[in-house]
Amino acid sequence: MHHRQKTVKFCIDKMPFIEKYMIYSDKSDHTFLTFYTDVAGCEQVINRPLSYKWNRAIRYLKNIEFDAVIVLGSDDYIDENFVDFIKNNIENYDLISFKDIYFKENDDFFYWPGYIGQRKGEPAGAGKTYSKKFLEVIDYNLFPLSKNSSLDGMSWKVCKDANAKTLVTSLKDENIFLCDVKDGEGITKLSSITNITKL
Repeated sequence: MHHRQKTVKFCIDKMPFIEKYMIYSDKSDHTFLTFYTDVAGCEQVINRPLSYKWNRAIRYLKNIEFDAVIVLGSDDYIDENFVDFIKNNIENYDLISFKDIYFKENDDFFYWPGYIGQRKGEPAGAGKTYSKKFLEVIDYNLFPLSKNSSLDGMSWKVCKDANAKTLVTSLKDENIFLCDVKDGEGITKLSSITNITKL
């Protein structure tokens, strides 16, 4: 996380059913996180480049016991059906990901069915779930380049280069929920996303 504490609180409060590890960039964020007993661990790193911050989050996992990790931004949340789907399927895959996503802005919800054109079929960024065995294969180095954008493409290339066994499916088809909260402070504005439907 990097500030946006109101949005972070909203998302954390939506997910009492998972163990959460947070990477943050500011001392005020650390103070904020100390009020959450269900945040199992956290660490402070610099915010830029973003790839370094995300990679540090992945490398942090070396210190803990886990079977799989669901990678979410601080403005994302999932439902319990999402977790059940992962539990029932991750044993057969290195990566489970989803081509579509839901958005929330104020009180409205939107649905994005996925990339079109050259990137059709490529997974969206949020909610990618990696098995521990796969992260060990790539030595927990999922974001190896110094960049502030195109992190989804970077991690996807790492998976393809490592011949990861992947499942790319649809939230809508599986009847599970993953939502990106648009509060006006994120990198990508809702208005810049094409092919979305208001629900």
